[in-house]
Amino acid sequence: MQLHHLHQTRFWAPIVKPDSFRLLAGESELTEYLFNTKKNRHLFCKHCGVRSFGIGNSPESGGLSYGVSVTCLENVEPQELIDAPITYVDGRHNNWDLAPPETRHL
Repeated sequence: MQLHHLHQTRFWAPIVKPDSFRLLAGESELTEYLFNTKKNRHLFCKHCGVRSFGIGNSPESGGLSYGVSVTCLENVEPQELIDAPITYVDGRHNNWDLAPPETRHL
């Protein structure tokens, strides 16, 4: 089995437009990493490495948007997460607008 480090972490992130995102604190404690195409910004905690959110700018996805890791949201009830719609994307094959052929393991 060949491992791809980018696929070893899950980033379950609802996508929101800039007017729906507000970072309340801690901006100075974040560091940025640009993967592969270097067009999407991924922000991590400098101390623990948690990927809290990312900033993308894709015409296919409607322009500038924020992906916020659900594990970093406070005061979210479990039922809200259960009821939230899920959109799968095939990052393994860089088909970000398509679901992977198999999702049962996700």
